[in-house]
Amino acid sequence: MRRNLLVFIIGIIVCSCELTYEDNTRLLVDGQVISFESTVIPELPVDVYALGTFTSFPSRREQVALIGESKLRSDGQYQVITISPENSDFISVAINDIGKNGYNAFWPTVEINGLQPFSLENFKYKVPDIAIGPLEDTSLLINRVANMQDTLSYGISYNSTLKEVNLNFGEFEEEVFQRQLFGELYPSDMTREVPLRVIQGESIKISYSLINNGIVGRGEIKIQYNTDGYTFDF
Repeated sequence: MRRNLLVFIIGIIVCSCELTYEDNTRLLVDGQVISFESTVIPELPVDVYALGTFTSFPSRREQVALIGESKLRSDGQYQVITISPENSDFISVAINDIGKNGYNAFWPTVEINGLQPFSLENFKYKVPDIAIGPLEDTSLLINRVANMQDTLSYGISYNSTLKEVNLNFGEFEEEVFQRQLFGELYPSDMTREVPLRVIQGESIKISYSLINNGIVGRGEIKIQYNTDGYTFDF
């Protein structure tokens, strides 16, 4: 009897630790990618995933499942028909995911995270428009125009082969940069050119400190995209 009860309890735990789906129900994920300066976007793959967090002995675990796939149209629109998850925490959309059929190495991978669970009363989900461009090799030029006796300690934050977009109830959260570079410019250095591989049209962020027997200044600045490269004067 005790053994049967144990098997029954284990069965309940196992069954409650998986994503489940509505029978005979399909949903439509509808979105638009806007290209930088109307650049033609290739037919990049689009995948939709369901994510769930479940309690299992002795700890919690996450499950991710592919629930639909399609590709971008020539105008940047996409529509993905998916199965309907019953118990997911949220879904995510991946555009141009590495390893997928049709992946294009000249374009970034875009992950749109935090979409709320689907309502079964509404079989269509509209994803906010996402702006992207192709990858580009450029540089950041750092120029010393003042602060001649200070050492510049800097960090560069930017997106390259991956762009992550986080949503909170349908609204964009603060931008998340996926890459960082760090360096220093000593008083004897007047300029430095830092090579970057970025997404066309996107800004970068610089966090810096000026050091002269201690920190004498610090700041943070966003630098807008420029076809001639990024420039930071200090």
